[in-house]
Amino acid sequence: MKKLFTTFLLLGLIFQIKAQGVRGVVYGDDGEILPFATIYVEETGSGTSTNQEAYYELQLKEGNYTLQFKFVGYETVRKDITVKNENIRLDVILPKQSLLLDEVTTTAKATDPANWMMRKAIAKSSYHRQQIDAYSATVYVKGKGRVTDIPFYLTSMLKKEGIDTETMIITESVSEVSYRRPNQFSEKVISVYASKKTDFNANPMRFIAGSFYQDEIASVISPLSSKAFRYYRFKHLGAFMDGEYLINKIKVIPKVPAPNVFEGEIQLVEEDWALFRVDLDAQIELGIQVRIQQVYQNINELAWMPITHQFDVDGKLMGVGFEGKYLASMSKYNIELNPALPRNIKILDKDDAEQGKMTEDIIEEANELVKTEKKEKVVVKSEDLADIMNDYKKSQQDSLAKQDIIGIYDYKVDSSAFNQDSNFWAQIRPIPLSKDETRGYAKIDSLNTLIEEDLSKDSVKSVKKSSFQITDILVGGNYRLDSASKLYFKIYNPFLNIHYNTVEGFNIDYSIGLKKFIPIKFDTTLKKDEVDRSYFYRNSYALLKPTVRYSVARNKFIGKVLAKYQFKTGDISFRIGRYVDQFNDAPAVIPLLNTSFSTIWEQNFMKLYEKDFMKLNYERRFSTKLGMSAELEYEERKRLNNNTDFKTIDWKREFTPNFPVNINPIDDFDGQTALTANVKFYYKPFVKYVIRNGIKRPVTQRPTRFTLEYYKGFKNLAGSDVDFDRLVVGYKDEFDFGAKGKTYFNTNIGAFLNNKNLGFMDYAHFPGNRAFITQNDPVESFRLLDYYRFSTDQFYAQNFIFHRFRKFLVTQIPATRFLGLKEGAFLNYLYTPDSNNYTELGYSLDGILKFFRIEVATQYENMQYKGWGVRVGISTSLGGNISVNVQDDE
Repeated sequence: MKKLFTTFLLLGLIFQIKAQGVRGVVYGDDGEILPFATIYVEETGSGTSTNQEAYYELQLKEGNYTLQFKFVGYETVRKDITVKNENIRLDVILPKQSLLLDEVTTTAKATDPANWMMRKAIAKSSYHRQQIDAYSATVYVKGKGRVTDIPFYLTSMLKKEGIDTETMIITESVSEVSYRRPNQFSEKVISVYASKKTDFNANPMRFIAGSFYQDEIASVISPLSSKAFRYYRFKHLGAFMDGEYLINKIKVIPKVPAPNVFEGEIQLVEEDWALFRVDLDAQIELGIQVRIQQVYQNINELAWMPITHQFDVDGKLMGVGFEGKYLASMSKYNIELNPALPRNIKILDKDDAEQGKMTEDIIEEANELVKTEKKEKVVVKSEDLADIMNDYKKSQQDSLAKQDIIGIYDYKVDSSAFNQDSNFWAQIRPIPLSKDETRGYAKIDSLNTLIEEDLSKDSVKSVKKSSFQITDILVGGNYRLDSASKLYFKIYNPFLNIHYNTVEGFNIDYSIGLKKFIPIKFDTTLKKDEVDRSYFYRNSYALLKPTVRYSVARNKFIGKVLAKYQFKTGDISFRIGRYVDQFNDAPAVIPLLNTSFSTIWEQNFMKLYEKDFMKLNYERRFSTKLGMSAELEYEERKRLNNNTDFKTIDWKREFTPNFPVNINPIDDFDGQTALTANVKFYYKPFVKYVIRNGIKRPVTQRPTRFTLEYYKGFKNLAGSDVDFDRLVVGYKDEFDFGAKGKTYFNTNIGAFLNNKNLGFMDYAHFPGNRAFITQNDPVESFRLLDYYRFSTDQFYAQNFIFHRFRKFLVTQIPATRFLGLKEGAFLNYLYTPDSNNYTELGYSLDGILKFFRIEVATQYENMQYKGWGVRVGISTSLGGNISVNVQDDE
């Protein structure tokens, strides 16, 4: 009886809460419902939306309220209501919007009014960013999504996780957000209602925290960017009145429709040139389509701020299709304006009739913008305002800018965020759940029970796997040797290290390792946000790893031992043994690639020699910007010959001898003793930082990189025969030309200051390629150059230029750009005394099936055509590094 009474009491409380307010459906005057229409309560400064069924509910205290109902393409309707202890039913009909079209006769020389409007809006975008000194608000986010397509080979695996094409995943959260100029943003999640905790990971806060008044929002060029006219054309669609405000509709048209640019419509408030509405589409990373819709409101006559956000996403990753929708509503705005800026600025453009009326006194007053405290309207030219705001920002430089910090972001989830029940959400939820969403929650709750049972079973299985099994000798395994999880023993999987070459035939590396993790100690006297720890290793450890290598064709065992200590800013390692190495240990040819080409295509590009060696390596990073590495190696070098001609297909080719082919005769090195060293420095000058949750992290805005390298051969020291000195300087950069594309540049210049005695492996080698499949970085490698033909012991210079077009040939068709296809052209050049000005010119089509590129390259010597070839590569970030090699400590 007591439980029954409590139940009725709770139901009564819920009924009372839900009965006090207003609810209804929003229609267009054509009778159609208007899902996701915006509703703004003037007295509370709160925004919300109807759900997908155009239904809304607002819980309000007793009092008088004015509600604004908004929907794109319809006129705003205001309704005055009085709330008492009752539930008001208020269905609203919005009339179609009537546009005020321009009456100006357009001539061939006339410019679209959108151009001068956008010049004003762009000029004032910096003002709008600086206008808000601080604000706080409460944001409600509802996200829902589902998988739309699952490849057959993933169906059973995803089904075990409760993922299918029928189940809808739903997440709701309420957060307190705050902002303080410049770029200090924090979010505290006070409540989460999700299908499970792990579902709360795809959040649109990077869009909400961002601003269209910035140059970029989530890596997409904003229409209000200072460089917007390089990427977009604009068209004026007309104007309409919203209360006392004249609103201009502007069509945003990419000059080159492609990923990372917007297309759609924005609406601007006349005179203020602030955003009123945004409805834009873009394709972002990995081909994901995003549609962003925002509605802005003049909060307390202070500033136009977004009150509702809507984000629609869809795409496909690894064959799995998905779609999602996020709705966000902002409420309880508290805004502080920047007291150093005037409340009102009137922008004059060169196309304005008023432009000629400006006087010296008005210009002088505008130039005093940063000093004035007047509230009357200040008049300024659009082309001058950007300069004035830049001067203002320079005068306001604070400690953040001096530390190259571009933003501070704090994010935390309240400890009780996941503990609120459905009754709590029924009270706080500003956007009602639709019928589909209610069913989705019910289905997911039942699935989670089953998933948790499966996880408990899997945990038992994983414990069994962590103990030694006899099969681990063949397939590898990792074993914890202490209860503190600090000491591990590992058997490396030997099947990952089976390769083939014509010297050794099939060969296998078998390795075991003993690793001890060591706690990293930090300077506790410094705050976390004062030190950039991004270049610190996450783990400090000591590793001992012996490796045995068996060659079938030589019927011989060789091996090496690695001892390594990794500390928080670098590592030191020592290797000793007898092993094989390539003459260019960059390496010139990846072993896996050589295996396939030797066995299938009867081409042995890899050239090896054997060495008894000791090598000491040291690496140190002083900061994100500056680092160095050093190496000291002693070798006794031995020449190797081919021992097998095995192949699976006979192409009637002959395997080449195991000796590099150079344009000049190569001195024999068999029996040579060499003591060599090198030291390398790099410097990246344009690194900026963000502080996330108190931790300072780098954000590279421009990947400029300078390098300095020095190589030395020591004569008569420890019996060494070599005697040389080599100096190398490098420069790497990229240049953005907007709609024209982006150019990547990489150059290295080197010289032998002394070349008295070298082994061929001590020469300067260049990143050549003879295989039609390559994994090399397009900005760091030649396409057709022989691996060792122009290796030199004299002065040399190599240069790589790669230009990626936003559209060129194939990508003239917009659909190809949205498939992820990208075109480029490259020019590679090599100078040595013997290279005859070797040059490559070619074309690249990247993004094929998301992961591959095809290139056609031609080669020239002294401007004379020498040949051409086709290359298939792995898509990479241009100017980055990619490797499939297994590292010594992995």
